This record gives sequence, C-alpha cells and structure tokens, in this order.
Amino acid sequence: MKTTLKNIAIATSLCSALVLSPVSFAGSDSNHNHHKSGDRSYQKMSEKKFAKLTRKLDLSETQQADIKALKSEAKVQMQALKPAMEAFRQQVKTLMSAETFDEQAFSQLHASNQDVFAAMALVKVKSKFAMKSVLTEEQLEKFSAMKHKRSSR
Repeated sequence: MKTTLKNIAIATSLCSALVLSPVSFAGSDSNHNHHKSGDRSYQKMSEKKFAKLTRKLDLSETQQADIKALKSEAKVQMQALKPAMEAFRQQVKTLMSAETFDEQAFSQLHASNQDVFAAMALVKVKSKFAMKSVLTEEQLEKFSAMKHKRSSR
C-alpha cells in the first residue's frame, strides 16, 4: 500500500513538472540579448579549438601569431559583410511571415545577394588557404588527418 501511494506521488510530481515546465519558460526570453553571451561562448570555444590545434600540431610561437593575425583579418572582412547578411536575413524573415510563401520573391532575393554569399565564401577559403601556408608539411599531414577523423564521425 505504501509503495503504491509512493509511486502515485512520484508519477504525479513528474507529470506536474512536465506539464508546468514549458509554461515557466514561455516568457523567459522576452527582452534579453542572447547574442552577447553567445559571442563570449563562441570566443571561448574558438580559443579552446585554437589551443587544441596548437597542442596537436605543435605550433611554434610565430605560427600561432601568424594564424591569429590571419583569423583577425578574416574576422574584419566578415564584419564588413555582416550588415548585408543581416539585411538578407531580415528580408527572409519578412517573406516567411507572409500568409503564403512567395517562391519567386525568395529566388530573386537570393539571387540579388549572390555577391555577398560569394564574398563570404571567398574570405573563408582564402583564410583557410593562408592558414595552411603557415603550416609545415608534417603539420599539414596531421591537420588533414584530424580533419578526416572529424568528418568521419
């Protein structure tokens, strides 16, 4: 009898928690700016990745400085493209909020932003290529193996 009451109490508590938890989160992000903390966590993740890369490839101080300079240069170039991408996202959001989806309008919007997409891709590729030119042959082989291992997951 005690076990049955205990099981009912536990089941009731769990059901209440499951039912009420979405309600408690419903208005939690009303006026908060999550981008600031997200940028910090991304930066920490990036620093962790760079530290791991340094350790795994045994990068010299010069190589580390060169790679950091390349990354910051690429970041500056990407920041220049950020307003155009933000405008594109806002326009897509406007299209998505319409009652019916206008495929032609989206295609035109996407086509009109091809120069921005191409510029971003070019910055990324140039940055990766420049980083590879800093590495030695042995480091390049290790880097390729790391990349292959990561992609096979």
